[in-house]
Amino acid sequence: MKKFAFASYLMYFLAGLVVTTIGAIMPQLLGHYNLSYTEGGTLVFIGSIGFLIGVPLSAYMMHRFGEKVTLASSALIIAVTQGIMLTLPQYSWITVLNFFNSLSVSAIEVVVAALVMERFVSRRAVTMSYLEVSFGLGALGMPVFASGFIALGHWQWVFAVTGLISLVMGIVWMRIQYSREEESTSNQAVDAVEVAPSATVTGRHKIVLLSIFLLMIFVYCGIEGSLNNFLSSIFITYFGSSEYYASISIGAFWGAMVVGRLATGWIIRRVNYSRFLLISMSLSLLILLAFLVFRQEWAGYLLVPLLGFTMSGVYSITMVYANHTLPGMARTVTSLITGFAGFGNAVFPVLIGYTMDRAPIQVSLMLIASYAVAFLILLSIIMGNYRKWKRTDADAAIKI
Repeated sequence: MKKFAFASYLMYFLAGLVVTTIGAIMPQLLGHYNLSYTEGGTLVFIGSIGFLIGVPLSAYMMHRFGEKVTLASSALIIAVTQGIMLTLPQYSWITVLNFFNSLSVSAIEVVVAALVMERFVSRRAVTMSYLEVSFGLGALGMPVFASGFIALGHWQWVFAVTGLISLVMGIVWMRIQYSREEESTSNQAVDAVEVAPSATVTGRHKIVLLSIFLLMIFVYCGIEGSLNNFLSSIFITYFGSSEYYASISIGAFWGAMVVGRLATGWIIRRVNYSRFLLISMSLSLLILLAFLVFRQEWAGYLLVPLLGFTMSGVYSITMVYANHTLPGMARTVTSLITGFAGFGNAVFPVLIGYTMDRAPIQVSLMLIASYAVAFLILLSIIMGNYRKWKRTDADAAIKI
């Protein structure tokens, strides 16, 4: 199973590389094709539509062909599309190829996360934090590669990096072996205890709870997707950074993400899901508001790592919290959350690109901060349900 786990981490590493490729070279790509930020947002939107379509398609592929074939074919599709993008074809082809990139990344995330949720029930958060570290390393690595290639004047070679790694991973997943049985948790760290959901929750109530979790992921990925694709552009426009140093801002963000996700694996053994999310998003909101107060470039490079650290575990812990709240629905919950993550990545960057072209940059920053407020409101509703369940169970125990 160590080979399975390692191969899973590498697939998430690949996904991290792919999702940050366009954002890392967005200014150069738009400049090459003489496009505006609005058109850049549209490019991201179309890619995110591919991500959304990839969710049900991956579910079908898993059922029809199995997890191994789905993962291997997804990696090979990325290898082909990245190779073609390296040649800088007509912009219409860039749009189509980015669509298939995102579709394949969606399949990778859905399949790997579903397998983890089924196999590591008592340590989902710990295991997901390891996967998210791998994703973060990929997201961190891409801006580093990009800044080096930009300095050399060959920014398009970032596509060669993802293409080669995708090819290797496609071959690996053709050969990997693993068991579907739930792994024993003896002598292993497990998640902190969270109040169990009430066994009396009705089907209608479950739909409401799932809808709230989906909205939470939707708005969170609005923050992450906007930063992934426009952080370097924000630094150029808002702080007056050079293109080279602006691209490093994404690396600083994802570097802090990696450190934070390493810490998440330790923190979540001591802090339950709800409290972790409340603290993380409250601090993230304060940091986003600080961007509006401090406009010096040095402050931006100080705030970006702090923001990456506080946001680092939100996606994975929200997914785990949803699976904990809705037991026995791992594949459904995981697939829907991944889909709404793609939806958030699709909608919000379009709004950010639109506002950056037509309004002061502060408006875009305020929009991103408003997403964090929405997340906290939705989280408070979920936490209210848990408090109600705890009181109900306590009353029932007294009666007995």
